[in-house]
Amino acid sequence: MLELDDLTPEERTDYIHTIIEESSRLTALATNILNLSKIEQQNILTDRTHFNVSEQIRQVIALLDKKWSSKGITVTFDCGECYYTGNEELLKQVWINLLDNAIKFSPEKETIEVTIQDTNASLVFSCLNQGEPITVTALNHIFDKFYQADTSHATQGNGLGLTIAKKIVRLHHGTIEAESTKETGTLFKVILPTE
Repeated sequence: MLELDDLTPEERTDYIHTIIEESSRLTALATNILNLSKIEQQNILTDRTHFNVSEQIRQVIALLDKKWSSKGITVTFDCGECYYTGNEELLKQVWINLLDNAIKFSPEKETIEVTIQDTNASLVFSCLNQGEPITVTALNHIFDKFYQADTSHATQGNGLGLTIAKKIVRLHHGTIEAESTKETGTLFKVILPTE
C-alpha cells in the first residue's frame, strides 16, 4: 500500500504506524516464545546470586514509569530492604510481567499497591490493582499458555507473560496465585521460600 502514489500523507502515516505496531507485537511474541522455550527446558535453577529484591522492584517501577504515569496511575511501594538468593534476571521478568499487567488493566488515575515482605520462611510479593475483576473461569486459566482473559483484545498481550512468570516462580520452588473481586480488586501474590 505504501508503494501507491495516490496515498495522502495522512494515509501513509497511518499505514506506517500500523506496520510499526504490528512489528512490535510480533517481536514481543517471538521474544516471549523464545523465553518460554528456554525456561521450559530448565529443570535446575542456574546463576543464583544474593541480591536486594526491594531495589530490583524499585528499578522495575522506574522502568515502567511512562506506562503508569501516562494513565495518571499512582504506584505505591513501601517496604524495607528484602534480600533473596535466586536468579536475578529471571525474577526481574516476573515483576515486570505482573506490574505491566496491573498497569494495563488499571483504570486511569487509580492506585497500584506493590508490597514485599520477608517472613521467616519466605519472601511474599503482592501486586494489587483496581481494574475490572477477573472472572472465576478466567482465574482458572490465567496461567495457561496463550490464554487471554481480555477476550475483546482491547489490551496488548499474547497470553505468555503469566505462563512465563509461573514457570520462573516454580523454578525457585515458589508459588504464584491470583484472586479478584469487585470489592477488593485483583491481587497477584508470589511466595518464594527462603529456606
